[in-house]
Amino acid sequence: MTKKDAAKKAKAEITEEDLDLPIFDEKTKELVAKCCGKEVSGTYEILPEVSLKDMGFEESEKLIKCEFGAKRAFILDEINKIVRGKICPDVEIRVGNKSFRCHMPVLQLCTDFFKKFDSTDTITISAKVISAKGFELAYEWMINPEAKLQRQHILALYVAANFLDMPELLTHLWSRLDDPKLIIHGDAFQLYVESIPYKVSLLQELMLDRIQKFFLLAVATEEYLDLDAKHVFDMLCNSNMCVNSEMEMFMSAVRWLLHDWSSRREYAVTLMQAIRFNSMPAWYTTVLKVKQLEPHMQELLNIPEIEAMINLGLSFSITEKFVDPASPLKEPLGLKKPLERQWVVHSGVRHHHSYECPKWQFLTLEVFNNYLVQIIAEGQSYLEKLEHGVPDQLMPCCRALKNG
Repeated sequence: MTKKDAAKKAKAEITEEDLDLPIFDEKTKELVAKCCGKEVSGTYEILPEVSLKDMGFEESEKLIKCEFGAKRAFILDEINKIVRGKICPDVEIRVGNKSFRCHMPVLQLCTDFFKKFDSTDTITISAKVISAKGFELAYEWMINPEAKLQRQHILALYVAANFLDMPELLTHLWSRLDDPKLIIHGDAFQLYVESIPYKVSLLQELMLDRIQKFFLLAVATEEYLDLDAKHVFDMLCNSNMCVNSEMEMFMSAVRWLLHDWSSRREYAVTLMQAIRFNSMPAWYTTVLKVKQLEPHMQELLNIPEIEAMINLGLSFSITEKFVDPASPLKEPLGLKKPLERQWVVHSGVRHHHSYECPKWQFLTLEVFNNYLVQIIAEGQSYLEKLEHGVPDQLMPCCRALKNG
């Protein structure tokens, strides 16, 4: 007998007494016993698989109105906490030997530089184009509306904003850099020197215009002597540099050249092209043509191209005195008035006096060097003693002597 047959037999033999069904009456018990003991055919009808759609069910189009628990302010506050707290950063930025954990969406939102990157774990930026401090400040500006900036870090931030292509930050920085009351004189010269290693010519030009009264203080510094020829030339060409006469500008060029004459001699002609010899009085350019005590100074003045510049300046000074300002010959003779610089006077400086005055002293290289020593000693107070003037302005003692 198979197991199937045995099961059928056992099921068929179930009686009313086998069922303990106290909750039913006798008639119901008998009916249940018959159902349980009924022999089955061993086959079952397989029910068809029917979907909701087959059954004719259609989703209701009725709108369900509800309010979400996460308010907009809450979302913004939480996002701000994540960003400012640098929680779960998704990218590492390496600048030089420093690393910063950041959020890529923030970087891509605030800069054009990072928009070109796909999702990545690490991005490395050369320290030659941006400093670690600059990137740190730039990212702080992105995530912290209360970020503060110290003067000594403004260049680092500017270079970072320029490299990372951050128009909004650059606009903000220019609103500060363009304020002549904020960065001028010594700060401008320092920022000019600091900016040289970076390609920020627009900033350099702005800072050159702001040096003004600090020019000779700058000439007295090691930083000036360490500049390359191009940047010295740019300083000497700038009309906003404050000097008493073109003679001081000439001596400033000589100081840089003679600091290392053997290697800088090749730049002599170039630098002297920045000097406006036609702004010098004839008596000074005449003296430049006589023998000099300082050998390197004499070698400088013996260079043919420089001799020609001095001769042209002397010719201009002499001829210009004898030609009427309204004469049509002024232009053909090349007597166009040279560009004016920012002229200043200092009553305590002897070569600022008129040459007729007993206090006057001829400006030699030695006298100029002594003047720089005086400037160094006075420091910032030197700036306060400089007064803006006009060409040929006479001090009271010089005026009294001339009028007497």
